[in-house]
Amino acid sequence: MNSLRNTSRPRLPIGAMARRLSRVWMWLARRVSAVQFPPALRLTLILLVPACLPLAAPGYFFDAHDAHHSVFFLVEFDQAIRDGVLWPVWGPDHALGFGYPLWLVYAPLAYYVAEAFHLLGLGFTAAVKATWALSFVVGALGMYRLARRWWGDAVGLVAAMAYTYAPYHLVQIYVRAALAEFVALAWFPWVLLAFAELWDAPRLRQTVRAALAFAALLLTHTVSSLIFAPLLIAFLATKWVGDLAAARRRTHDAKREAKLTGDSRPPTSNLQPPTSSLQSLVFGVLLAAIFIVPMLFERRYIVEAQWVHDTYNYRQHFVYPSQFFSPDWGFGYSVKGPGDGMSFQIGLLPFIAALVGIIGSRAQTANCRLQIADQKPPISRLRSPVSSLLSPVPPLFLAAVTVVAIFAMTPASQPIWDALPLVGLIQFPWRLLAITTITLALLAAAGAHWLSLSDSEQPAPVDDRTSPYVYLLALAFVAASLPYTRPELRPIRPQDESAVAIIEFETKHPDMRGMTRWAERMPADADSPLIAQYLAGQPLQRAAIVAGEGVILEQQHTGASGRAHVQAQSGVRLRFYTYFFPGWRVEVNGRPAEIAADPPNGLIGLTLPAGEHEVRLRFGATPLRRAAAIISLSALVGLLVLWLIGARDERSARPPGAGIR
Repeated sequence: MNSLRNTSRPRLPIGAMARRLSRVWMWLARRVSAVQFPPALRLTLILLVPACLPLAAPGYFFDAHDAHHSVFFLVEFDQAIRDGVLWPVWGPDHALGFGYPLWLVYAPLAYYVAEAFHLLGLGFTAAVKATWALSFVVGALGMYRLARRWWGDAVGLVAAMAYTYAPYHLVQIYVRAALAEFVALAWFPWVLLAFAELWDAPRLRQTVRAALAFAALLLTHTVSSLIFAPLLIAFLATKWVGDLAAARRRTHDAKREAKLTGDSRPPTSNLQPPTSSLQSLVFGVLLAAIFIVPMLFERRYIVEAQWVHDTYNYRQHFVYPSQFFSPDWGFGYSVKGPGDGMSFQIGLLPFIAALVGIIGSRAQTANCRLQIADQKPPISRLRSPVSSLLSPVPPLFLAAVTVVAIFAMTPASQPIWDALPLVGLIQFPWRLLAITTITLALLAAAGAHWLSLSDSEQPAPVDDRTSPYVYLLALAFVAASLPYTRPELRPIRPQDESAVAIIEFETKHPDMRGMTRWAERMPADADSPLIAQYLAGQPLQRAAIVAGEGVILEQQHTGASGRAHVQAQSGVRLRFYTYFFPGWRVEVNGRPAEIAADPPNGLIGLTLPAGEHEVRLRFGATPLRRAAAIISLSALVGLLVLWLIGARDERSARPPGAGIR
């Protein structure tokens, strides 16, 4: 019944893939080097350095909450990729080695990015560090672009720094080490920017960009998407209401103009329905169907209740009002009551800057409307340069979102949480600080814009790069949060970058051992003979004969497959110390075999007759996962077609000779 020989895990050659990634990297580097960066953008990139500097230091902040997860999730992801799985679902070493369908419920895009760095030659921890750093850059550039679109280059710098150095943003990386959430937060400004540009100029190619941005968020972190979706919908609704109001004003002015000119033609409205935005939302969801559909319909096969009760129950993690402004900083955990070991502050400086943004924008809007009202005839208002000073996003909307988010984090909002069952998946109400991070940054940008205007005597928009206020404010955001960019670093051990880290973590935190529907109880240490093999660095013997007479002559196991050569003197019961789960298939001597869940842990078991058998185990797609992949692939093809049509239309609409220099 003992294994006589166990071969080592094979590693597939990836040299060709790495070379292709290197060529792509060099191409991107050449394109970036050819771009002329505005001074404010260059300063934005320079001021990111203090935030990223700890990532260049030796060691890693392994004492952060999910730091080990950020590395060993990549170890699991890499095993699946090397085993030929293009869309990983199964993490083979979780649950004391029984495995777990991690990426069925955990969106994988952040780990595709980290895996790309790993395939380029970086170690696991270094690849994760590179992903953190890239997310810093992507998020800051997104916020810069978003604020720049509305208020100018230097104001974009303020927004980028307010966002990057927001206390919760730094908590996400250096206290929580929540990689996927951090990457998702980097997508927030890009999604808003894509939909803002689409709303203002509904073109096919912009429809594609917005769909891709939204899909990227959905494929990065589920809870962050759940948190962000109401903000996006409210943003689009606000734009729609604003357009309705503007259309009414245009109609009113047109009627007055008609009376003055004697024109009897009825006024027309150019208001268009938000078709393009709806198309982008739908395409984004369809593109992410490869993850969303199995997550919705196959999550019933795991014990989901273990992730939303006790430690993960939202009732224990509300934020008390004083904590929003407490400067205390710590690396501990969230607990019931106000005695948390981590910070939930929104920051005094972001709050004050946001107040300036609200007050200044209201004063600016009132002043602009007075100036517009003085212009005659009424129709001239539509072309007035003064009207361009009006904020494209009402600051009161951003303020209202901030207030709602803050209220929803306090104990007073518990009845609302209790009434909405889906929000329990958020687990921690303080995750809504992700929303205030972006709204306060935009309000601070609005305040900087107002300060730059008040520093000028010109009635029309001015170049805010001439004002020192925006630069001082940007530097203030950096200086205020510098003490929060000092994580607790410790050396990287070899086992930190291997599956052993998972076993060490789960033996230390037994409540983190995942279960499937077929498991009668949470696995105990005594249930898994694999623990000793992991800790001793031995080849894993996942297959074992648990009944009957026989011997396993040879076995080997990879990220999503396994093989056992069995010689049975009589009928035997063969067990793989792997959770039974939809997608696992077994072949015996090249023919499909029936498998079942062996109690009490719900492990894969099958019966073999006497004789010699080659048993092969492979994790594959279910019909549902296959259908979801087809939906996503079809959506991708549809977006490609829209992009090509849009490019053709834009070329045909371009005047002759345009673009020729």
